[in-house]
Amino acid sequence: MRKLSFRMAFGGIAAALCIIAMLLAAIIPFATYACPMIAGFIIYIVSLECGRSTAIASYISVAALLMILSPEKESALLFATFFGYYPMLSIYTDRIKSRIVRWVIRLLVFNVTCVISYLILMKIFVAVSSEEFTVYSTAFLLLSGNALIVVFDKAVHVLSDYYQNRLRKKLFRRK
Repeated sequence: MRKLSFRMAFGGIAAALCIIAMLLAAIIPFATYACPMIAGFIIYIVSLECGRSTAIASYISVAALLMILSPEKESALLFATFFGYYPMLSIYTDRIKSRIVRWVIRLLVFNVTCVISYLILMKIFVAVSSEEFTVYSTAFLLLSGNALIVVFDKAVHVLSDYYQNRLRKKLFRRK
């Protein structure tokens, strides 16, 4: 395990990178889902380098700051409710031997958090009007979101392998 000072500094720098990535969602209109995914992967790197407790502290601080600072509440809420912790969750769901059970759990967590996120957006933040959501648009959102989670999960695994096998050695001079 790394020293406490390294973990605090790495977690703080990673949190700043997450906030920068998330604030890009306000500038780039189509990045509402991409920016939380990028920020979630940064939190995942913190969990690899500094441990779960530092990653959770970084995740909570980023989520809290985004709810205050971000003008794009939808992407901030998606980070806070799903994409921020999903890469760390996938470490534990990968341990499940049954592929079907693994995917049922992942998709169930996504669907529940997605519904909760949009209910919060409609009722508390009033960022999305309830007239925009019909039965068909809600079903389309959930189906496309489920497809996106499959792609995101594959990307997390590929990027994780790339990071651990190539970048980590270059960044931290490990053998």
